[in-house]
Amino acid sequence: MSCYTLTIASLKGGVGKTTIALNTAFAFARRGYRTLLVDTDPQGAIGLSLAGSLRDRSGLAAIVRAGQSPLESCVQTKVSTLSILPVGAVHALDIDDFCERVQRTRSLETVRDALAATHDLIIFDTPAGLGGVTRAAIEAANGLLVPVQCEPLSLRAMPHMLELVSALQQRGSRCELLGVLASMSSFRDPVVLASLEEVWSLYDRVILETSIPRDPVFLKASQAGVPVGLLSKRMPPVAAVFDRLVGELEARMSTNESEQGDDEPIRLVD
Repeated sequence: MSCYTLTIASLKGGVGKTTIALNTAFAFARRGYRTLLVDTDPQGAIGLSLAGSLRDRSGLAAIVRAGQSPLESCVQTKVSTLSILPVGAVHALDIDDFCERVQRTRSLETVRDALAATHDLIIFDTPAGLGGVTRAAIEAANGLLVPVQCEPLSLRAMPHMLELVSALQQRGSRCELLGVLASMSSFRDPVVLASLEEVWSLYDRVILETSIPRDPVFLKASQAGVPVGLLSKRMPPVAAVFDRLVGELEARMSTNESEQGDDEPIRLVD
């Protein structure tokens, strides 16, 4: 199976992007994909979302600055098919330098190429905006997933993301818009519902059927520092949202064209 690279990006912050990245990676790993989640946010969003000492690991920062091996920088989780490449320590005064180096040295493509043989899927979680790191992550990816919060301001930012993808494709980028994902949706709030309907009408060709609801369980999982699926022994019902999301993404990802040709019904009883 060839490795597929997926970037999750949003122009606007606060749309649940890191929560989506973490739980999507976990859902893919549970499905059997050898998955690597890469934190490209210099603030260490993935590390902040997980209990443990990821921020103390060398991670992407050491790859960018010191040429450390990407394989040595990865952290194996307790899920055998899921590993994480944390961003590492980036001082607040060095953020601009870090972002410039990532783009100039094409570090994310180095990570992708070095780890493609040992992974089926690489997911880049990115900082908000369309700056250096996010742009580099889009250029290094096969597909782009764009979470859109169900509110007017988030919707107004979408055209800028689409313009960037189109411009990069004209320059030779292979990244395709895999889907637009409605986030923090609610059928009870009339403003949110109106925004959700607008998302469906504007982006009907790329909008995913799955939407990520507003649910206090996400906050509990964040406080506990775990994916939603590991919040308790009995998986919370909302975790099934990410299984549905992964099913949709699988249908859009061309991970192995030769396997697609052999995809036939499997008999339950011979």
